Amino acid sequence: MWRSQRGIALLFAVAALAGCDWFSTMSRTPAIQPHEVLPLQPPDRSVALDGMPRFDLATADDLTNPVPADVASTANGEATFGDFCLVCHGEGGRGGGPMEGQYPAIPTLTTGRLNDFSDGYLFALITQGRGLMPGYGRIRRRARWDLVNYLRTLPVEAAPAGASAAGAGGS
Repeated sequence: MWRSQRGIALLFAVAALAGCDWFSTMSRTPAIQPHEVLPLQPPDRSVALDGMPRFDLATADDLTNPVPADVASTANGEATFGDFCLVCHGEGGRGGGPMEGQYPAIPTLTTGRLNDFSDGYLFALITQGRGLMPGYGRIRRRARWDLVNYLRTLPVEAAPAGASAAGAGGS
């Protein structure tokens, strides 16, 4: 008799616990879709993990190049260009990279248009990309500044036939 009472009590306990709200809280969580709320912004006066201020292409002119444009920096920038940029912008930025024809209007970087942009703008353009050009924020910050210094050394040449002069240097 004791076993049957114990079994019935256990059965009631299991049934009572199964109906408790705290067992189902994981299955009924509030769902918030990404477009429903704005992303959290960092607090005022906070410093980014990489030490860089927040910037975009519109505010990038405020960035100053902390890397002197010496031989070592431009050599490092040239190596970075070969690793990441040559595939689209071609050898020495003159166009004709392997991806030419795959994407429309890959600009030639030797038209002199780069001189219209500040170092900060070029850094932001490399970091965040624009249009079809992806952002290269994964490249170390120092290497991006070296790349900017290298771009400043590119000779100004006449645009090759069929090159997009309007987009030159802008993406």
